[in-house]
Amino acid sequence: MGDEMYRHRKRYLKRKSYPRKRKVKLFFIFLSLFLSLSVTALFIEVKSPSIIYGMAEDKAKSIAIQAINNSVSDVIDGKDEIYKELVDYRYDDEGNIISVNTNINLTNAVEGMILDGIVKRIDSSSRCPIKIPMGTLTGSDLLTGRGPRITFYISLSGNAKSSIENLFESTGINQTRHQIQIRFEVDVSIVMSGKHFGVTVENTVVIGETIIVGRIPESYVRQPTN
Repeated sequence: MGDEMYRHRKRYLKRKSYPRKRKVKLFFIFLSLFLSLSVTALFIEVKSPSIIYGMAEDKAKSIAIQAINNSVSDVIDGKDEIYKELVDYRYDDEGNIISVNTNINLTNAVEGMILDGIVKRIDSSSRCPIKIPMGTLTGSDLLTGRGPRITFYISLSGNAKSSIENLFESTGINQTRHQIQIRFEVDVSIVMSGKHFGVTVENTVVIGETIIVGRIPESYVRQPTN
């Protein structure tokens, strides 16, 4: 009887100790995981700011260039006759082009519509995600592109200005290409995790061109037309 009670008590104590051992094991697992994540987070915090901000700047530049291209397309694409509307030629008595006059009112209107589209597109990126692999954040070349992706968010706002440029280029004997270009300078402000910084994007887009047969015109004039 006594031996039976002893074995029964031993089995009871053994079963009772299982949950306690399991809890202790789980505690150490969670503690190890927490310490590992803390060390990783601290390492990333020290190593990754330049990486994160660099990728944020690259994203902002990409959005700005896309905003420029899309805005130009909205205003210019499908308007094959826009070059003829933008310029007017003056000829001498022999029929040679002596000057190119640009309709300043129309070019200003075109510039304004494009600039407005650029700023609106950039400002619409109020919560833009950037996904960066954890391995990239460590700064290690071996780990770049590896691991789960961490998502960061940036907010953008833009300010743009432009200038009209005319390019005359010889394309052969007695032939000259005339291009009307708009040079854009876009300042993009970036807000990320409470930090504010910015980038400047420059891009040049051709809005009209033609081949002039004859010598290069002696003068170029921007003038308002009624």
